[in-house]
Amino acid sequence: MSIEFLYVAKILVRVMNYSDRRLEVTEAAWRVIIREGLDRTSMRAIAQELGSSTGVVTHYFRDKDELMLFALERVFEKLFKDMEASAKGRQGLDRLEQMILAALPTSALGVSGWQVWIAFLGYAIGRENLVQEHRKRYYSLCHIICQELADLQAAKLIREDMDLTLEANALIALFDGIGTGVVINPEQFPVEQQQYLVRRYLNTLAATF
Repeated sequence: MSIEFLYVAKILVRVMNYSDRRLEVTEAAWRVIIREGLDRTSMRAIAQELGSSTGVVTHYFRDKDELMLFALERVFEKLFKDMEASAKGRQGLDRLEQMILAALPTSALGVSGWQVWIAFLGYAIGRENLVQEHRKRYYSLCHIICQELADLQAAKLIREDMDLTLEANALIALFDGIGTGVVINPEQFPVEQQQYLVRRYLNTLAATF
């Protein structure tokens, strides 16, 4: 084994360990946010949750805003991966339905993700850089749904007279509302109710022959 290969391998291991540690810090931050609220989530509280010193946390993240932004990226990354996975092997409106349902808090794990997401939305107020990051991710989400709607329209499975961007925004508003409702009043939005509301809306898009 060459010296060059060993050197590259050591660098890759170091990078992977660094990345893994950042994820551990992020997961600790999520737990504190869910338990204490974002306003009481400090670098010190995250360090205590992690069982380390504050210096360990600041080694990976310069300040709370940088850590919050990284955590927000992980929330959306998981969202997009879940939507992609739910779409595999599915076609037509069923494909879009499963993608939307994958974004909703239909499990305990999903509820925790929404708790973090909503906390971030509140934290972003007054912090323009974080507001812009939210906008970028909502734009990406809108783009994904628009493409799905365009494919359905091309296949003549939904009406031809629709403004696709408007409908994509309506779907985002729908699952934003449902997700927030689950966090605030979970008894009113059991899984069956979430599924019903999504299907009812998608039925209004279907082409009539």
